[in-house]
Amino acid sequence: MSENDPRPEDEPQEVEQPVDDAVGQPEEAADQPEAADQPEDATAEPEAKPEPKKPEWKPPPPERLQGAIEALLLVSGDVVRVERLRDLLGLQSVVPVREALASIQERWTEAGLAFEVEQVGGGVRVVTRPEYAEYVGRLSRRPASDKLSRAQLETLCIVAYKQPVGRAEVERIRGVQAGEPLRALLERRLLKIAGRSDQPGRPLLYGTTQLFLTAFGLNDLKDLPAPKDLQRL
Repeated sequence: MSENDPRPEDEPQEVEQPVDDAVGQPEEAADQPEAADQPEDATAEPEAKPEPKKPEWKPPPPERLQGAIEALLLVSGDVVRVERLRDLLGLQSVVPVREALASIQERWTEAGLAFEVEQVGGGVRVVTRPEYAEYVGRLSRRPASDKLSRAQLETLCIVAYKQPVGRAEVERIRGVQAGEPLRALLERRLLKIAGRSDQPGRPLLYGTTQLFLTAFGLNDLKDLPAPKDLQRL
């Protein structure tokens, strides 16, 4: 050591520390759990939450089952699925519901009542008999704006029989533009978007809705008249 060096001889020299390969990595904490304590599959999806339980209603006694179904249908005023009636009545099967509906229909017919049970749109509802349609129509006349135009009826008919079908096919069959009738029928919820075609541009495909079945008194698309029967009209 030279005389000009003011550092005393017994001062410790700085020793260069080795650089760790993992620069900037924090040291493991002492209380960090061992590898065995970690879950085996850290990417495992969390368990799905159980679905909320349906309310458990006490079924009506057998002598009140038909009356309960009649009350539900009359209060609903719309189409009710058989499965929905089963759940509302607290039953385990739809068999008693179907048997009760058949008995109700038979009893109403024998009594000569002005209404009946109709299977429509995948469910059932109470409707007036056809022979009273003239009188019911006097009470519930629809305004002209609620009626379908000829173009809308033709478009709806084509979609019903050809679905799923694109606009180009509808226009080919009708021979005129179909954009406006399709939009109107979508707004009325008689038609829905049923997907897209595989053709270039992937045009939209159209199909009928549950409301279409209900509006035309159909239980299923199989109930549509056969095309050959329509040609005879």
